[in-house]
Amino acid sequence: MARQKLDKGTRVILATAAVVAGLVVGIVVVAVVKGGGGGGKEVPYQPFFAGTTEQITKSIRSGGPTCYQDPKKGDRSFCLDLDGEQIIARHVIPPGGRADCLVQWARSRHRYQDCHGTPVDRSTLARFPVLTKDIGGRTSVFVDVRTTLPGPPLATPSHS
Repeated sequence: MARQKLDKGTRVILATAAVVAGLVVGIVVVAVVKGGGGGGKEVPYQPFFAGTTEQITKSIRSGGPTCYQDPKKGDRSFCLDLDGEQIIARHVIPPGGRADCLVQWARSRHRYQDCHGTPVDRSTLARFPVLTKDIGGRTSVFVDVRTTLPGPPLATPSHS
């Protein structure tokens, strides 16, 4: 069989279609590489997946609270701890404190302390809400760093 030659008009249409297709692919690649054209806007905080209740409880019981830095270098760092059997997330900026002097768990001393080594009463720390969801037969734990809950009220002396 002999090859048929395409006329000049058909070749121009095919060449134009190939160029347009190349431009579309290029635009898609650039959009994906640059994050979908978000315009540099900061992504809002979302609940943080911390693990399963089984993993977290086992880790805290064996080594004490597990602390996480704010991934955006802000003021939303926290430590996962247990209050009885309940997993809680303690906000590690104490009342009146700053994000550059976070409270940490001192494993060797079994206490919370600030960046200077001064003990911090855990009951004074605010908390982040802890959310749970059953996924695949396991309970997953999420920390909602978008809002804080106040720590338990401090006892005030009664005046009888």
